[in-house]
Amino acid sequence: MPMKLPLLLAALAPLLAAEPAYLDRWRSVADRLIETPPESYPFNWGEGVQMIGLMKIYERTREERYLAYMERWTRQFAGRDLWRLLDDGDAKVGTKPGYCGHWSPGTAILYLYQAKPQPEYREIAATVNRYIVERAYRSPEGALGHWMGNNQLWVDTLYMACPLLAGMAKLEGKPEYLDDAARQIELYARRLQEPKTGLFYHMWDWETLKRTTDPWARGNGWVIMSLADTLEAMERRHRAYKPLQRIAERMAKGLESSQNRDGLWHTIMDDPNSYPEASATAMVAYGVLKLIRLGALPRRYAAMAQKAWAAVNERYVRDGVVTGVSAGTEPSGGEHYRTRPLGSFTWGTGAYLMAGSEVDRPGGPAR
Repeated sequence: MPMKLPLLLAALAPLLAAEPAYLDRWRSVADRLIETPPESYPFNWGEGVQMIGLMKIYERTREERYLAYMERWTRQFAGRDLWRLLDDGDAKVGTKPGYCGHWSPGTAILYLYQAKPQPEYREIAATVNRYIVERAYRSPEGALGHWMGNNQLWVDTLYMACPLLAGMAKLEGKPEYLDDAARQIELYARRLQEPKTGLFYHMWDWETLKRTTDPWARGNGWVIMSLADTLEAMERRHRAYKPLQRIAERMAKGLESSQNRDGLWHTIMDDPNSYPEASATAMVAYGVLKLIRLGALPRRYAAMAQKAWAAVNERYVRDGVVTGVSAGTEPSGGEHYRTRPLGSFTWGTGAYLMAGSEVDRPGGPAR
C-alpha cells in the first residue's frame, strides 16, 4: 500500500532540512576564512590545502569575493624567488630543504590561473611543478621523498605533488607529468597499501625497509584525494587508469569497513579508542564522491561519503569554524597519533571546503 503523503513528508524532512543547512555552513566557513588577512598565510602545505578548498567553493558558487581573496594571497608570491624557497626551505615556518609541503600552494594557484588566466599565476604554478619534476628528492625507484635527504615515503607527499602534476600535464600538454603522478601512487601503494584492508600506512623507509604499523586516517585522506584528482585528468585508455582504479576500489572497501557508526573515521582507523578526526573524514568524503562522479568507484559508496559529510557538519562545524582537526603529524607509533592535539587548522578548513564542493554538484549524492 503506498505511503500516505504526510508520512512520506515526515520521513523525508530530515534529509530535506539537512542539506541546505550543511551547504549554508559550507559557505559560512569560506566567509569566515576570508575575514583573515591573506598576508598572514605563508606558502606552505596547510595554507595550500586551504586555498585549494577556497578555489573549489569558488568553482561552485562563482562568488567573486573568494577569487579576490585568493588573488591577494597569491600576489605576495609573484616575482619572488620561489626556486630558492623550494630548495632551501623556509626558516620562518621551520621547513627543510626540498620540503614537499611547499608544493600544494602551486596546485591552488594553478586553479586560480584556470579561473583567471594571468601570466604571473601560471609562472608560480609552473615553477613549483618544474621543481618537482627536475629537482625533488626521489628513491631509487623514482618515488618522491618528503624533503631533501629524507629516505622515506610519507603518504602526505602524494597530495603535495599529484594534483599539480596532473593539472600541469593538461595545461602544458605534457603527458609525462600525468604519468609521473600515476607512477607516484602506484609506487606508494606497492610499499604502503595493506593488501587485506586496502588501507595505507603512513611511512616506508627505503633504507631500513621498515614502515609504520598503523593506518593513519588523514594519510588515507591524502591518498584518496590524490587518486581522485589524478584520475580526473586521465583518460580511461591510459595505461595507469585501471591500476589506479583498483587501488581506489581496495581503499573504498577498507574505508567502508573502518567507518564508525557516526560516519567518522578514527585517527588510527582500526583503533576505536583513538579519537575521531574531522580532516580525514572530510578528505574521504571529497575523494570518494569525486571518484564516484568520475565513474571510478561504484555509486554504492555514496552513502558512506554522505554519512561522513553529515557527521563532520553535525559534530565539528560551528560559526564558520571547522574543529576536531589533528595537528601536524609525523610518522610514529600509535601513541603519537592518539595524543596529537585537536583544534582548527588550515588543512581541515581546506578539506572541508573541498568536500562541500562535491556535495554541492547538481545530481550528486546529496541531492
